[in-house]
Amino acid sequence: MAVCAEGDPVAADILRLAARHMADSAAAVCPSGGEPRVAVTGGLFKLGDPLLGPVDEELARRLPHARRVPAEGDPLHGSVRLATELSTGPLTLPGDETMLSVTTLSGE
Repeated sequence: MAVCAEGDPVAADILRLAARHMADSAAAVCPSGGEPRVAVTGGLFKLGDPLLGPVDEELARRLPHARRVPAEGDPLHGSVRLATELSTGPLTLPGDETMLSVTTLSGE
């Protein structure tokens, strides 16, 4: 799809929508004050400019006070860091219902 995005408006719109959702996710957890940093990581970003361009535009629109920085590690590194900080430090997750929900599964 990324290869087609330059000449195909439908493919470009799909990537832009994905970028918008990524920016929505970042905005849901980004502090409103200070100078927050946003890092992107994961295999999707190997698509390059067809996705990174819209992501940067959406982040600038949604989070003008934040700046994008290189990731310190891969997604697993980030997950372990978040879990560690949640269990041992002051980090808490925001109460944004669109980002965090708890589902109880029944054995029935």
